[in-house]
Formats: sequence, structure tokens, C-alpha cells
Amino acid sequence: MKKIFFGSALAFVLAGCSATYGAAPETGGAQAAAPEAAVAPEASSDGSFYTSRQATRGDGLFRDNCVSCHSASEFAGASFQRRWRNRAVGDIYEFVLYSMPDDNPGGLPEQTYADIVAYMLSMNDFPAGDSELPTSMDALMEMMMFTGAGGGDR
Repeated sequence: MKKIFFGSALAFVLAGCSATYGAAPETGGAQAAAPEAAVAPEASSDGSFYTSRQATRGDGLFRDNCVSCHSASEFAGASFQRRWRNRAVGDIYEFVLYSMPDDNPGGLPEQTYADIVAYMLSMNDFPAGDSELPTSMDALMEMMMFTGAGGGDR
């Protein structure tokens, strides 16, 4: 059921990245958005989610693997916040890991997926720090996003 929800929630946004290299993972649309008050992202216990260097790598990897189908603007702002409110970073990572690229789901290295997710987080003002976003699903599921004002209580 969880995968069906992910598929229906973001299929139009993330469908179609075209890249065909890398190994399979080892672990298990832009819409017009009305102005919305910004909600501070909630970071991991040390106050950050990823490093600036990782987000920069993710930017390059996004350009290499995703821009043939997606615009970076699809993954930032109020639309992104509404879609991922009270969700874990692991939810985004899991969706991207198991559904992208469209012609080879899971075909990129896990670190590539983590770097691309770090880039998405940086576009949404999540704090950078000294630790890279991990590829561990357990750790990623502990990192809650957009909680607070109108959100959950993590």
C-alpha cells in the first residue's frame, strides 16, 4: 500500500528520468502552488541533514540523470512542502530509489540517490551540516520534514 501511495503521489513529478548505468540497490509535476507560509524543516538530531558538498554533487547528478524529464523547480517550494509535510526524508529516498530513473528503476548507485535527495533538501532550505545524508533507510526514516506549524510533533 505504501508503494502504491508513493507511486500515485509523485509519478507525474519524477517519472521519466533517463539513465541506465549503475547497480541495482541493495536495500529493500509541477503544479501551480498558492502562496503558503514557510514551515521550518526539522533536522536530524545534530541539526542538519546533508553537507553542502553532497548537495553540490546532487545538483550535478540531478542535471546528469533527471533534467531530460524534470525541472529542479518541481522539487522546491510550497508544492513540495505540502507533498512531504510530516514525512521522513526516507520516504522521498525510497520513492526515488524504487521508481527512478523511469527506464531503469533502482539502476543508480544508492549514493547517487542520496546525493540527489540532498540537493532537493537544499532547494527547500533544510540545513547543511557536517554529516552527509546516509543511504540507510532506518536513519533516513528518523529525519522528519516540515513538522511544526500545522505539522506533526516529531
